[in-house]
Amino acid sequence: MQLFIDSSLSLEVKGKLQLTYLNEKFEGRFIATPDLIKLKTIHPFQGMVAAVALEPGCLTPFLQSKGGLSASGQQHIYFLVFDIFHLYNLFRLKPQALLALYQEAITILKEKEVSAEFGKIDPRSEIGITLASWLHLQVKQRFKHSYCSPKGLLYSFQNLLKLYPTYFIVDTASN
Repeated sequence: MQLFIDSSLSLEVKGKLQLTYLNEKFEGRFIATPDLIKLKTIHPFQGMVAAVALEPGCLTPFLQSKGGLSASGQQHIYFLVFDIFHLYNLFRLKPQALLALYQEAITILKEKEVSAEFGKIDPRSEIGITLASWLHLQVKQRFKHSYCSPKGLLYSFQNLLKLYPTYFIVDTASN
């Protein structure tokens, strides 16, 4: 894995990440602050997101005081890459399972008489936070991986649905 720093300030580091996984070259962009790191894929599938925030009470920031990633920040980049790989594998190998899980979530929201438009739920909204938490739990139980960011998982699901519709067979009657 190679990290390239584009800019480094005391409160923000931006850069690019490149690596090879299963003979596929991955490329992503990241932004890190003292308490948040967000990684977004560029290639092979644009739009997968993984993020991590410092837990309350944690005294080890993701950045060094003069700029640059701290040891903790570097370690968390690896965790985020693992999230991306797991989602990449699910997307490539089980796209219908991802779609079914998202459709199940939308159905649950509709049963509770919550208005939710398929593929267009803001992960920061109250409904989005609820849906993201539910998806996070279901992915952990069904696919045995706990993502760092439930909101990032929802954002990634919706991006994949929007950007790569040919991977999914969407039953429009149930939406």
